[in-house]
Amino acid sequence: RKATNMSDITKAPTKKLFIKTYGCQMNVYDSDRMFDTLAAEGYAPTNAIEEADLVLLNTCHIREKAAEKVYSDLGRLKKMRLTRQAAGGDMMIGVAGCVAQAEGEEIIARAPVVDLVFGPQSYHRLPSLLAKAKTGQVVDTDFPQEDKFENLPKPSKQATIARGLTAFLTVQEGC
Repeated sequence: RKATNMSDITKAPTKKLFIKTYGCQMNVYDSDRMFDTLAAEGYAPTNAIEEADLVLLNTCHIREKAAEKVYSDLGRLKKMRLTRQAAGGDMMIGVAGCVAQAEGEEIIARAPVVDLVFGPQSYHRLPSLLAKAKTGQVVDTDFPQEDKFENLPKPSKQATIARGLTAFLTVQEGC
């Protein structure tokens, strides 16, 4: 019988992920952690948003006109998604971060193209939220009692090296 090694357990990247990070340095850290979490689900990062199977907008509510910028980007993503669907594919769209926390259900009402809205305290549940979003729109902006950082996967050695000699540390969650 063939022994199972760790590379057999990790899903090979088959899907493409694009995260647009708005605003603060905390969001840069959170975007990296979302990449790490979704790598274990078979997602690989892409710089070509139009090729992404999943697009996440990781938002900051403090910056000037933050919500307006998100809604503007969602209008462009709607067109991209329609183009992908016409070609037989699809693209899931999520809004994360502090605009998601502040706007919540309003994002779905104003931009029905969005599949998933989740706040900064929900990143560790991203795989299960994505699974739910495949059957209908999901909004998760609660503040759970659990510590998300204890539940997030550690980045791979390659991911850590690729990020360079600097790193961000968590000092707060959200705005």
